[in-house]
Amino acid sequence: MRLVSIVLAAAIVLGLLILFVNGILSYWNNDFIAGGAFPDAWTGPDTWSEWRDIVIVMSFFFFLLAGILSVALMVVLLIVASLLRKVLRDNAGPALDSLRQSLDNVRGTTEFAGETIAAPILRVYSVFHGVRSGLGAVSGIGDRIKGRKKKGRR
Repeated sequence: MRLVSIVLAAAIVLGLLILFVNGILSYWNNDFIAGGAFPDAWTGPDTWSEWRDIVIVMSFFFFLLAGILSVALMVVLLIVASLLRKVLRDNAGPALDSLRQSLDNVRGTTEFAGETIAAPILRVYSVFHGVRSGLGAVSGIGDRIKGRKKKGRR
């Protein structure tokens, strides 16, 4: 079936191409296919006013085509915008809610880790630092723990 449609399309294109070439050649009284197979229905314009009329008609067709394509483009853009709005409303809302919930879970986890892991370590370190500072103030052991020597002593 596909081969048949390709052959038919090729035949139509070739036929239109032959008609086009013969129309161009008939302007100079030549024929693409000899023997008068094509009627001499069209001759080229003789005056500038005929050329002007042809250009006006062709411009009208191009403007008409541009208008139709513009309307079609606007319709397509409106359809795409409505589909995008629907997709965002249906999918983006739940995705943002899920992201917000995940961020809340991460925030809760970091708070829990801070309270259960970091706080005891900080308490132990602060007690150690306080004891060392207290001993250093009383006997000078705190400086020896740090590895410093007092000036004048070895």
